[in-house]
Amino acid sequence: MKDFMNWFNPLGNKGEQGEAPWGNTFSDPMADMKKMNDFVQKSMEEAFSPSQKGNIPFQMGKKETSEHKVIELMNEVIVKIQVPLEIDIESIRLAVGNGKLFADGISQERVAIALPVQTSRRNIHAQYNDGVIEVRLPKKHSDEKEIFIHY
Repeated sequence: MKDFMNWFNPLGNKGEQGEAPWGNTFSDPMADMKKMNDFVQKSMEEAFSPSQKGNIPFQMGKKETSEHKVIELMNEVIVKIQVPLEIDIESIRLAVGNGKLFADGISQERVAIALPVQTSRRNIHAQYNDGVIEVRLPKKHSDEKEIFIHY
């Protein structure tokens, strides 16, 4: 964060090295974009604790230890998790809570997959087929009720 504050100085004072972390010249736009992206990613990693790391969007160039896909439908959320062939399916444990689906046993670290909406804790189903776990989580319906005004 200190690097960012040195770079982003509204008074125009130079940072410790006298230039932005990715350089002052824009001679090669693609190289400069990569440097900017690396700087922003480093700053984001410093800003968030390890428990929040999975919530940082668009981490370019970084590969997850497990492949997963989240699909939001009208009444449910489907999460498809690719399971490596060397993993025993019986050693995998799934849990849901705090807006995330957690998977233990797929990689060395616990995998936390952010869900796009609140889901119900009832009628959750998981199916394993051809190296993919498909988890179906029904969306949580609000208990909102319209109130009519009599006049």
